[in-house]
Amino acid sequence: MEKLKQVISFILQHSQSGRSRIDLSKLVYYIDSVFFQHYGKTITSERYVHLEDCPQPLRFHEALISLLSNKKAEIRISVQLERMGGFLVFSLPSEPEKLDRDEVRICKKVLSVFPGPVRDENLHYPNLYENYVITPIFNEILLNSKTINTKIHVLRKKSLLTLSGKLFRVLYEE
Repeated sequence: MEKLKQVISFILQHSQSGRSRIDLSKLVYYIDSVFFQHYGKTITSERYVHLEDCPQPLRFHEALISLLSNKKAEIRISVQLERMGGFLVFSLPSEPEKLDRDEVRICKKVLSVFPGPVRDENLHYPNLYENYVITPIFNEILLNSKTINTKIHVLRKKSLLTLSGKLFRVLYEE
């Protein structure tokens, strides 16, 4: 669960306006899934469940409670016009999390796609969104090469091929 807390803390440290529970859960899911696509494993080693509003790590609440009790995060009430009020989680000043270079790169990549609320994820990560949506509610969302419906990116290389003056992009595997 340490890696889960580190990823949540990293997200909060890079989110100046805080994150809702739903956004945090979705971001952790997409970070883990994108990392899996590149490296064949997840950062947090967590299992995910399909809730009615988002994919969520099974130990998400436990990790959040730990961050709150260790004064690494805090909850604030959020009231916005034309929207139902809610709660946002904010980072408190603390030491940066100890994620390795590849983990930080993937976290920043996913956060750059969703600088604000996590919306239209089917446009940015359609195969990962589909994996979540097709899983029956309250069942485990499986992260493996068959369910994500893509090949691990590390195994894919690009090449250009010229035939009769036309340029073609060719994908091949070693």
